[in-house]
Amino acid sequence: MAMRSGAGQSAQSEYERRLHSWRTTARRRFLRGLPFVIVAAALLEWWVGWQTTGVPLYGHVTALAVIVAWCTFLAAPRHVTAWRAGAEGERKTARTLVPLARRGAIVLHDRAIPGSRANLDHLAIGHWGIAYIDTKNWQAKGAHVSISRDGSTLWYGRYPQNKTVSTTKWEAERATAALCRPLDGIPVHIQPVIAVHGAKVGRRGVLAFDGVIILEAHRLAAHLRRQRPVLSPDQITQIGEITNHALPPKQ
Repeated sequence: MAMRSGAGQSAQSEYERRLHSWRTTARRRFLRGLPFVIVAAALLEWWVGWQTTGVPLYGHVTALAVIVAWCTFLAAPRHVTAWRAGAEGERKTARTLVPLARRGAIVLHDRAIPGSRANLDHLAIGHWGIAYIDTKNWQAKGAHVSISRDGSTLWYGRYPQNKTVSTTKWEAERATAALCRPLDGIPVHIQPVIAVHGAKVGRRGVLAFDGVIILEAHRLAAHLRRQRPVLSPDQITQIGEITNHALPPKQ
């Protein structure tokens, strides 16, 4: 029925805000440090050129290397670029949900949670009910998502993700609470889902941990289509319109 645009907008906005702040700070740092770098490069150029008489090119290369190293040091840090990666992941997830929207589902992106600064990456409303999809762009080379043998910990590579799961559950619960009153008379349950880009998930691409479904993002649409029908087309339309107003786009 409908697919509302805006996937990744709040993450992109946060990335741009942080990048602007970081660039302002880095520019000051660069201008303060550049004279010292030039002096150091000149001294190294002289010293290398003096040590290798008749081959001044080595000195020029050394000086250039010092300046390049200084500029590389000023590359945007992880806490800035992570937001750009998050926005890119959300846009990828949005594309995987397009086939569901074409088949009658209502897909909403980047929704605010009333009374919270958090946002909902995606909501997919279809015959399966309501799914809240939290996108994770986990691209560490060779890393897998798995559950510990005792079932107590979700791992992404060597990083425990229980807090991520708890946060996703909490966001789904807050969204459910926001919909209970406007959806008076219609049972509301929002299934939290973590859609992973990059890393392999379990052995078959799907895991269930503490009430949350964790799956490889490219399997998302097929997973939802396979679920038992609990909503009629009329209910999907009604719930979609109410959700669109109760959980407005993140500003």
